[in-house]
Amino acid sequence: MKHFVTALFAVLLSLPALAQTTFSIRGRVLDKVTGETLPGATVQVSGNGQNTGSGADADGGYKIPNLPAGTYTVQASFIGYKPLTQTVKITTQSVVATFTLNSDNASLEEVTVVAAQAQERSTPVAFSAVNEVKLRETLSNRDLPMILNETPGVYATQGGGGTGDSRINVRGFDQRNVAVLINGVPVNDMETGQVYWSNWDLGDVTKSLQVQRGLSAAKISVPSVGGSINVLTRGFDDKKAALARVETGSNNYFKSSLMLSTGQMKGDWAVTVFGSRRRQDGWVDKTFDDAWTYFGNISKRIGHHSFSLTALGSPQSHGQRTFASRVGIYSNEKAAELGAIPIANGNLGFRYNPNWGVLNRYTLDGNGQRQYKGEEVVNERVNYYNKPQISLNHVWNASDKLFISTVLYGSRGEGGGSGTAGSSGTLPVNTATQQQDFQRVFDNNFANVKANGERLSSQYLVNSVNSHRWYGFITGADYLLTPQLTLSAGLDGRSYYGLHYREIRDLLGGTYTTSTADRNANPNTLLREGDKIGYNYDGKTQWLGGYGQLEYKTPLLSAVLSGTVSQIRYKRIDYFQPKLIGQAGNFDWNDHVVKPADKFLETEWADFTGYSVKAGANYNFTEHDNLFANIGYNSKVPFFNSVYDPSGIRYRDVKNEGISSFEVGYGINYPGLKATLNAYYTYWSNKSSNSTGRDPDGNLVYNNVRNVDARHVGVELAVAQEISRSLQLNAAISIGDWRWAGKGLLTQVNESNQVVGDNLDVPIYLSGVHVGDAAQNQFQLGLRYEPVRGLYVRPSFLLFTKYYAGFDPLSLREQVSSFDSYRVPTSRNLDLHLGYDLPNRFFNDKVKLGVKGSLLNVLNEFYITDVPARSGVNYTNPGLLEAFYNRGRTFTVGLSATL
Repeated sequence: MKHFVTALFAVLLSLPALAQTTFSIRGRVLDKVTGETLPGATVQVSGNGQNTGSGADADGGYKIPNLPAGTYTVQASFIGYKPLTQTVKITTQSVVATFTLNSDNASLEEVTVVAAQAQERSTPVAFSAVNEVKLRETLSNRDLPMILNETPGVYATQGGGGTGDSRINVRGFDQRNVAVLINGVPVNDMETGQVYWSNWDLGDVTKSLQVQRGLSAAKISVPSVGGSINVLTRGFDDKKAALARVETGSNNYFKSSLMLSTGQMKGDWAVTVFGSRRRQDGWVDKTFDDAWTYFGNISKRIGHHSFSLTALGSPQSHGQRTFASRVGIYSNEKAAELGAIPIANGNLGFRYNPNWGVLNRYTLDGNGQRQYKGEEVVNERVNYYNKPQISLNHVWNASDKLFISTVLYGSRGEGGGSGTAGSSGTLPVNTATQQQDFQRVFDNNFANVKANGERLSSQYLVNSVNSHRWYGFITGADYLLTPQLTLSAGLDGRSYYGLHYREIRDLLGGTYTTSTADRNANPNTLLREGDKIGYNYDGKTQWLGGYGQLEYKTPLLSAVLSGTVSQIRYKRIDYFQPKLIGQAGNFDWNDHVVKPADKFLETEWADFTGYSVKAGANYNFTEHDNLFANIGYNSKVPFFNSVYDPSGIRYRDVKNEGISSFEVGYGINYPGLKATLNAYYTYWSNKSSNSTGRDPDGNLVYNNVRNVDARHVGVELAVAQEISRSLQLNAAISIGDWRWAGKGLLTQVNESNQVVGDNLDVPIYLSGVHVGDAAQNQFQLGLRYEPVRGLYVRPSFLLFTKYYAGFDPLSLREQVSSFDSYRVPTSRNLDLHLGYDLPNRFFNDKVKLGVKGSLLNVLNEFYITDVPARSGVNYTNPGLLEAFYNRGRTFTVGLSATL
């Protein structure tokens, strides 16, 4: 009886399992590096007589039901990632299988070329990645660099507040010294190293955004000191899709966009096209934005060859706020908090922009009475530019051991920025409004009638044109020497021709002006609107570089040894300066005579050789723990504008900049937890930098500092954790100590490219002074919460501290004055992003609708983001502090339809 009861009890317990004859496999598909979900990933199940599959939903979840007990092979795949396979055994209950996918360089070869993407637990560098999902959910209407504030070691701001005027620092190095590549093509300006984000509205077509800090994995010789930013756009591997999106928001923001992708068609063709239109008033006064964006990619595979032709660009114009203002202008309450001097006519709000005014133009009728044309807003500072870029990529899998990739590219940039010029200093200000008094300028110019009956303008608007013609190629080969050892080598060639001049934009009531800047012209020449004035020169840059790399790779150990060498040549052609006898070397104008037969100054080629060596290794202790380290030295060629002075003469004692770097890091990698802790040391010798400021009269001046050293050390931590299926956390912490060392040389010039006073090669003393213009400490915390399927909420909190104001090098001309500038108060910001993908049951399966929104600066707090250097002022205290503040609370909402 006892055995019968036991057997009966066991049968009763097994009845539910016996009654359930089919089961399910469910789980999620995630990005292994970031922990972000991968909506749209494909999960395929085979085995036990079954062959079925499912697509991941909006939060990366999938479920494959109605499977009998047995053993199955489950594979998860997603565009741009390596497929991952698991063996799953079902016995008496359903099974959960989660997949974390690694990005797949091979599937993106058509666009990555030789600009290597770092790989987790393999590449020995510190890096952070932002995938397409996070970009779509959190970028909002911001410039692309702003999303990178959620990665350690990065400080990005919106500068003066104009769209596209953002700037980014990595480990305290500004974006001139951070290599930015789009689809493997470098985009840093060849003469200055700058990146103008207004030229690249790529958020909608970016598939992956990776920041490599320190010694980057890029094989080509690029000016990377702080690190590199690799932007990969859509290409061959995109599936068939159509996406339409409309967005609106604060300050009359409106954007519409359409993208069409054929996916892989018959004959191995693929086509993706994208276009968008964006307009807004701008949060800062009169920083309007008017932009188009276009992108197209045509790809074709022929046997072992892949070809990809990409064209992209973003013609735009936008208003700018170029100069920071005294704190009291924005808010005397903030001035009191900081100890700054209050402003009598201040409290104009944080939207205040001094770079505009109103004007009512007029003419005189036959009776000498004014005939007004109506009031208009005049923007002193407007940026306008179009930089289309075309690239042709070729990838050839020549054999199982040899892989060759080549890209040919070209861009033709046209445009510039506007400002004021003339003999009367800065524009007058209307004391009642604190805006520029264009009416007074117009009245003065109109009344300034000369003997010839024409009106002479003493103040007027100009355009500073900076166009270019840029062509280049990058070719590289990887050869598998052994199953573990790969040899890589390649060439990087570039030709750049920059056209730089200032032209008269608006004479503001006058009919002509005069200038003595053109020493090859009659100084009495009457200059009209459209004529060149101030300066007119071309810059030529020729670049040829090569690289070599050995990479050893096993499941436990990966090691890299690489080197680059570059020959760079500069030439300057100045059409406003006469040619001199004995052009080689350094000149004094008074020591030479003009050769009448040769009208303009063309320098000899200035030749520089740069090189770099890097070594690194990564060791995987277990499948969850790894240790990496790297060391390197970069002999960096100075930028063009650090070689020549404004008169076209070479500076004395220009040296290559030397950057020594060492880094060590430790990583933890579990399905639900990823963390990286790393420390770095970088020493930069013979550093050159350029900044803008104003003299005591308010006139714009340019500072060039050369041959100074800097030391940057710090610790960084990045964490991504999946707390539960519906809740993920990400955090970033970086703590730095960046200081100048030794002394340097300063040269200061005005907007007419003339040396200011005796400020030519002036010694400055910086030793021990903290590096300014970027926050040295950063703390970030973000969550992604999904209370119901398809609905996400993403708050992100960001804190920056230890930001030192920019300083005027003129104030450090004595060793006793070598001390820190003002330390700006800590900044705090909270953003909120949310969205909802409507369930398919409301529509047919072919159409997916989604809504999303972003609320930036939720708490509407105001804090200082930038303190540019001002000539004549050393910000050792906040008394005369001039700063830019952040934008106030803004929102965007959008609706998208996907086929």
